[in-house]
Amino acid sequence: MGSSNSSTLTVSVIIPTRNEEKVISECLTAVFNQSFSPSEVIVVDGRSTDNTIKVATGYPVKVLVESEPTSLPNARNIGVENAQSDILFIMDADVILDKDCIMNAVKYFEDTQIIGVIPVEDNKAHSRLERIQIDYFRGSANPIRTGIGISVFAEFLRKSVFQRLKFDPRLGYGEDGDFQRRLLNSYAHSGKVTRSPKSIISVHYSHTLKELRSQYSWYGRTFKGYLSKNLLLKPILNLGSLLAPTLMIISGLITIIFPLLLPLFVLIAVLVVARNLLVCVRSRRPTFFEFLAFEFLRSLFFIRGLLQGLLSKKRGR
Repeated sequence: MGSSNSSTLTVSVIIPTRNEEKVISECLTAVFNQSFSPSEVIVVDGRSTDNTIKVATGYPVKVLVESEPTSLPNARNIGVENAQSDILFIMDADVILDKDCIMNAVKYFEDTQIIGVIPVEDNKAHSRLERIQIDYFRGSANPIRTGIGISVFAEFLRKSVFQRLKFDPRLGYGEDGDFQRRLLNSYAHSGKVTRSPKSIISVHYSHTLKELRSQYSWYGRTFKGYLSKNLLLKPILNLGSLLAPTLMIISGLITIIFPLLLPLFVLIAVLVVARNLLVCVRSRRPTFFEFLAFEFLRSLFFIRGLLQGLLSKKRGR
């Protein structure tokens, strides 16, 4: 196993954006306050309609703008193609880095078998809705799952990885999971992805119901493409989880007219209640009804997006 000197490695930070005016300043401030300075910061904008680009250009960044149709994975590919460094740190615009995040991750690349490094989350809530989501996802996370294992895409990767792989620009929902799955399969015998416990990030979740609606409607609009490409157990289980609360409501209403469907309603209700009780236990938060309300809201917003995706041929973000 070979090694390389971390002092000779350089890091390019790639940040895709789309209407990130509220978070991009905090994100970039943390990037430029790192103890290990990146050699370049590239912002790839998906034709924002707010002041994202104006705010970003207040920092020493390289701004690139996507052509239509835009997509998050396409923006990442553009950033990769224009990056010059040995190591690429691709991160979402709602991520804030701890001061030593990059320095602690780069050390792992001294091992030439390491192809990717994943940071860890230590999230801080800025609203009650955000607190509910942080606790919910901590409690619902699979403790033995492989893959990214964090709520956003924030990963250090060797640039050489992209000679073999690219993000799939056709995808919306699940594009990060699709890339990670192909990464692990491609390097199953020739590379390793590891976690860096001292590379700490904080992530913004939806602060308002409007932001939550926008997020899950987008998931719904773009889910069809992900499911058609990855007709696997995990995407199907994800779909069932997102649909279950709304199906519980629908089956309950139908049961009033057709009592024979009562067992179906009871089954769905038991699954939804059991899931939220488990989340309460694992997150150590006695907020069952808040978790349940969050599940119902995201389910309704997701189905709204599913219907939009079926009725519209619009591409891009």
